[in-house]
Amino acid sequence: MALPRVSSGPYEGWVQLGFAESQLTPARRYPEEPARQVQIFVGLEAGGHDVPAGSLPVAQASWQLWTRPLLYLAPHLADSVTAARHLSTADQPLVALTDASATTLVDAPLRPGLGLPHYVLAPAVSVIAVLGLEPTEGICGFSLSDGQGEALIGRQWRGHLVHDGHYLPLLPAVEGADLLIRPDLFTRLHDTIGATRCHVGLHASYTPGGQRSLLPGTTV
Repeated sequence: MALPRVSSGPYEGWVQLGFAESQLTPARRYPEEPARQVQIFVGLEAGGHDVPAGSLPVAQASWQLWTRPLLYLAPHLADSVTAARHLSTADQPLVALTDASATTLVDAPLRPGLGLPHYVLAPAVSVIAVLGLEPTEGICGFSLSDGQGEALIGRQWRGHLVHDGHYLPLLPAVEGADLLIRPDLFTRLHDTIGATRCHVGLHASYTPGGQRSLLPGTTV
C-alpha cells in the first residue's frame, strides 16, 4: 500500500516499483542565491532486518537488462526457482540504478543542458528471473514483457529549464525516472518475497553549494 499506482493513461493501475528524482536550484548572481539540490530515491526492498541509515534503496545493474534476455546476459542467474528462493531469503533492493546513468557512464563527457539521463532504473536481476521477463520486441523504450504483453516499463522525465547565471545552456531543474510493474505481477512478486519481508526504502538528501551532486558523496 505504500507504493503509488498510476491513476490514468495506458498504464492505469500499474504499481510504481521504484522512483528517483533530482530537483535543482542553480546559484544566481542577482539577487544572490546559493545553489541547492534535493534528491529522492524510493524502491521496493526485500529483507528481514533494518537497513543501514543513509543507504540507497537501489542496487547497481547493467543497462543491457533492458535490451538482452537474461538467459544470454547472465545464464547462471536466469533460473526462476533459484531466483525465487533468493528473493524469499536474501536482503536486497529490487530496483537498480543502471550504468547508463550519467553518474557512471564511461567515455561520455558530462555536459550541461539536456545531455545524458542522470537516472536510468531497471529491475533487479532476480525480479526479471522470477517473473520470466524478456525485452519487448521492437523499438519501445525501456520495456520488458511476458506471455501476456508488457510487464514492466521504465520512464524518464526532465523539465523546468533554468539558467545558472553563466554562458552555458539551460539546465533542467527537475530530472527523474521510475519503474512501473503490471498489477498481477506485483502481486506475484509480493507473494514470492513474503508479506513480512516487503519494505519500501526511502532516501532523501539535500546538497547545498555550487556543485551538482549526482549521488550521495559524488559531485560533478
